[in-house]
Amino acid sequence: MKAVLVFCEGRHDVVFAQRSLGVHGGCRWLDGPMGNLPSPFGESRIARKGLIARRLEKHAIEEYTLQAAAHPPLPCFESAVENTATETVFFMIRAHGDDQVDPILDLLRDLDITVAEPVGTFDVSEYSAAFLFDANGEGVTSTLMEFRDRYANHFGDLSDLEHGGWLANTRIPVGCFVFHKSTQDQTGTLENHLEPMAASAWPDKYAASKRFVDGTRTRNDKVSSKEADLLKAVITVTGQFNHPGDPMSIIIGRNGIPRAQFEASTLSEEVARFLTHTPWRR
Repeated sequence: MKAVLVFCEGRHDVVFAQRSLGVHGGCRWLDGPMGNLPSPFGESRIARKGLIARRLEKHAIEEYTLQAAAHPPLPCFESAVENTATETVFFMIRAHGDDQVDPILDLLRDLDITVAEPVGTFDVSEYSAAFLFDANGEGVTSTLMEFRDRYANHFGDLSDLEHGGWLANTRIPVGCFVFHKSTQDQTGTLENHLEPMAASAWPDKYAASKRFVDGTRTRNDKVSSKEADLLKAVITVTGQFNHPGDPMSIIIGRNGIPRAQFEASTLSEEVARFLTHTPWRR
């Protein structure tokens, strides 16, 4: 069995990736106790506790405030989906952005040490790492350059890594996908693609929500500071009719925005194709 670690900046990215894999990648949701996950992530015949449980335990929880202790430290495993036909598990990991490089590398080193056991020791014998980023105002090229600079010491030569592509001759297979508006405008975020999906799913409610947010916000409101924040606000307000009080990750989740929107989304198809095309070595 193989595993793809999908490092996402936030919960919206996690939900978008896992739903895209479900709609376009032939994957099914893995539920149940984390101990039942494929080893070494879950329990194995040589370890009572899997990698995920051990990593949660290694944190000095007594030193946390109650508020901090209510949330697992980043990077954290949020969910997992599986393609049984290809025997591949995709682990969605929320990792935020630039400030999480060292914790991500710590996780990768833990996994390197674990999977180095003889072949056959664990369910998972090979793994890869996929990174999903927003281009923001920097653009695709600058985002890729920053990634290469930060991770080359761990993975090896990343100079040929491009958006939506993979490298096989690195420490492990590694790939990178950068959310941006279009080929012509390579700035932007995932929200630029979620907006038309929400507008198509709930046209009247979306139009009314947009009028409300645009007509009520002031220049000093946070929602006016960045385009992505404005889009998040409108999408979230739209979703409150059926999901009152819920965050945007629920609104675009399995019980929120309809599956048909993912089926029609070119970006959703591209993300699934990217994640399912790891250049495995075995």
